Amino acid sequence: MRARFLAILRLGGGALPAGRIEQAGTAASKLDLLVHTDRLLLWSNGGMVAPGHVGQAIVGELFERGSMRPQRSIADAGWAAIGRSRGQILVERYWGAYVAFAAEQHRVAVVRAPLGDVGCFYARTPDALMMASDIALLRDAIGRSPSVDAQALVRHIAWPEWRRDETCLESVRELRGGDRLLVSPDGVACETLWSPWAFVARDWLIDDPDEAARAIGQAVRVSVSARAASSNRLLLLLSGGLDSAIVAASLARVQADFSCLNLVGDDAASDEQSYAGLVARSVGAELHVQSFDLKRVDVGRSGAAHMPYPVHRCFTQAQDSLAAEVAERQGADMILDGGGGDNVFFASRSVSILADCLIVGGFDRRFRSATRTLGDLGQAGCLSLAGKAVHRAWCRSPAPRQAASDAFLSDMAKAVVAQTPPHPWFMPPPGVVPGRASHAALLVPAQNLVEAINAQAAPRAVSPLVTQPVIEACLRIPSWHWLAPGRDRAAARHAFERDLPAAIIDRRSKGTPTGFVATIFDCHRRAIREMLLGGRLAALGIVDTAALARALDIAGPVRDLRFVRIMDLVDAEAWARAQS
Repeated sequence: MRARFLAILRLGGGALPAGRIEQAGTAASKLDLLVHTDRLLLWSNGGMVAPGHVGQAIVGELFERGSMRPQRSIADAGWAAIGRSRGQILVERYWGAYVAFAAEQHRVAVVRAPLGDVGCFYARTPDALMMASDIALLRDAIGRSPSVDAQALVRHIAWPEWRRDETCLESVRELRGGDRLLVSPDGVACETLWSPWAFVARDWLIDDPDEAARAIGQAVRVSVSARAASSNRLLLLLSGGLDSAIVAASLARVQADFSCLNLVGDDAASDEQSYAGLVARSVGAELHVQSFDLKRVDVGRSGAAHMPYPVHRCFTQAQDSLAAEVAERQGADMILDGGGGDNVFFASRSVSILADCLIVGGFDRRFRSATRTLGDLGQAGCLSLAGKAVHRAWCRSPAPRQAASDAFLSDMAKAVVAQTPPHPWFMPPPGVVPGRASHAALLVPAQNLVEAINAQAAPRAVSPLVTQPVIEACLRIPSWHWLAPGRDRAAARHAFERDLPAAIIDRRSKGTPTGFVATIFDCHRRAIREMLLGGRLAALGIVDTAALARALDIAGPVRDLRFVRIMDLVDAEAWARAQS
């Protein structure tokens, strides 16, 4: 069961407004009242509460560093330390999926776990700050449905995997993982307690490949076991790729009760069942194979209708419904996957890695080996790569770049995009080398994967590779250790090479659902045309309807990847309609 909560925090002086308390109490009728002070009321379906009337509570799962078992209680000294630090000690000594509250006489501190999948949304009213784990609770508490914020929606469409503190609903904001909200008579202030930049400093490096592999292996096994501990039986979405195979090996190592599901499309690129079968046999798990079914996809329905932004892609409707059915038949109450592994394990074939080698050691053995490996993986010439590496090391900022996805956006929308500042994880502090900066930037989609999750979905879905312990361990590994002859994600492959078949460890190819998405586009082209040319995005002035019409009127099967961009707009349109 995923944690849910609703809270009222006092703004300014005086008591919490009685009318607001009554309305929130009605919204939280199925939750228990955990904290009742003059500055904070907190309802939840479970959590730890500090003894006495001190106004401290933690909702969700909390683990001590290195522990696989969730905390069931905290000693008085621990609660005192949490209060004194206003929750910062939680980020330093613990990890998990939680939101913590610490009420003092004059303020309340709220901390959300780094990369935790318990949501934390809030909205200001004239007399209080309302905060909830999901939008449904928040809407009931404030007594209204917020309208769509057109400019925020434009920014989401341009960078769909970037999460900021804004949502695509007017007046609704989100506390990001690793941030702390301080609510006091002086107002509401947000500050960052955790970011990847703390772990890329040179004095944190693990520059020994064997030690790096041990650190990754330990962090992954702890995280997978800990996140699975609250489940009686698990279903693992086993793609056949490296990342979900690592989760399978970690579950097998702790003798978890799990079975596997592999989903197959109607094209060769998405058929991974032979690799999935190889992994399942190696870990002794039962494998179920199901085919994607086009009838399960409704382009007019948003899988993120209960979220404050359109974060779910329509093709996943087929995956989600199949997985839920198999989980129910198997008696599984949690679904795991290997999501985010590419990002966490730095699956990059970029010259930024070579630039790091040049900056740290010049044209040494590391640079030569990485250049040969990158040339082999990318089928590029070593001389060409060396030239690009020199330019990347000394002629460019170490900050990575990500162009906005602005195809088919209107001029107004493009103007909004042009004024958007970069994500903070794309802005390295001084002294960070390009490859390390690229690794931090790759974590932005991983953060989105776990933090922007639909809390209403059942059964509970968890991506255990995207956790604070795993990411902190991986960020300490220099970029050149992620490359080895014939291998990307080399440090992760090294960590699990004794637990998985050689065919998985050495595999270079990777399946993709792109063919299934193309089939959805072709089969629903007429409905998509009607949706986008006469829908909410057009009414809000976000899309260039003339450019869309030209693209949608091209006869025959799709010939390029423009349909992928159009399907992103379909997701945004379906979400926007659901907010009406």
